[in-house]
Amino acid sequence: MQDCLGSRSIQNVDIIAEKAKLQVAELLPKAQTLYFAKGCLSNASQMTLVEADNHILEHVVQGGSLVIRGEPSDAAVICTGQRTYEVREAETSNALLLLDTLSWPEEVAADQPRHVTDRQVQGTFGTYLELRECRHTVQASDAELEAALRQCHALLMDGQYRQLECEYEFHVFSLVMKFIDENSWSADAVRRPPTLETLSELEPEAVVTACFDRYLRPVTEPAEQYCCRPGEHCTSVVKHGAACRRLPGEQLFTLHEDEVARLFARLLLHTMKTFNLADFTASWRQSVPEGVTTDLEQLRGLAVVNREVSPELVVRLQATDLPEEAAGRFQALFAIKQLWTGDELLPYVEDLTSPTLKLGSLLAKHCRMTARRGVKMYGPKHGH
Repeated sequence: MQDCLGSRSIQNVDIIAEKAKLQVAELLPKAQTLYFAKGCLSNASQMTLVEADNHILEHVVQGGSLVIRGEPSDAAVICTGQRTYEVREAETSNALLLLDTLSWPEEVAADQPRHVTDRQVQGTFGTYLELRECRHTVQASDAELEAALRQCHALLMDGQYRQLECEYEFHVFSLVMKFIDENSWSADAVRRPPTLETLSELEPEAVVTACFDRYLRPVTEPAEQYCCRPGEHCTSVVKHGAACRRLPGEQLFTLHEDEVARLFARLLLHTMKTFNLADFTASWRQSVPEGVTTDLEQLRGLAVVNREVSPELVVRLQATDLPEEAAGRFQALFAIKQLWTGDELLPYVEDLTSPTLKLGSLLAKHCRMTARRGVKMYGPKHGH
């Protein structure tokens, strides 16, 4: 490397190669000499090098933008439209040189005459930014934010996302059930348009729509479906007589049993964090609408059953109640109970996984696996 006093000749290159004990005959015919450009030191103070993966490179080349997100007290993250990266400054013992251009070996023809080309160094750097793909609840890309909002059933109203309180959701669901009963509809043949139209006079339309779509699902039965209970007079908005069928082409709806059961479980768990299992299951079963079946599997991600104690318990637990970092999260889980199945752990740790960190590797790192009656169980690596 030289300053700007003058260019090297091919003879100068040969002398340096011999001193470095390199065989000139084995070198490519094109030599590139590096010179510090005027102002290269000041350039380095105005620029930052970023180590990027192929996703970010392609995103930038295609004209995409990078967004830095986070509060002043947060660790910074950089987001594309689809991914989020943690930003960390890294130091290097070897200087990193920034050049406008450079010829790579595969770009140099071996049969061309030997010659020297000058290259200018625009900056030297001892640090750079590392980008590590990550997942965060708030600091996230647009696509990740939208996915997280959908997962927690956030509602977009007046340009802002809102999350409904459990009691309010129950109130709106109760209005839906009352409207079904008032119209003498079967619970598996509910008409959506008149339900939304009528109840939107009582509560915001967006709320009514969101609750209807969460707790009722489309009927997949054949078209021969009545919108009223057999033998009862139709009291719906459009009357069709005592034996009333739905309007041609109209989609009917039925209760989404799992979601309805989870709503009533959330309502019970909201009043108390820990329940006697037998008392909880009895209260839960008696509280749900007729025809809805309760099952402990429906508590997935809402609560965990602890059979290691007597009496057996149900403990309210959501992933958002746990620490964000893996070690703290597993410690909190094992404080609730010592042994978990993989299925029990999954809703509480799956957000810690990534394409490069599979669930099995995560569990192997933080858990000790044992077998109980042929079932794999996971406990703390180091006993208390």
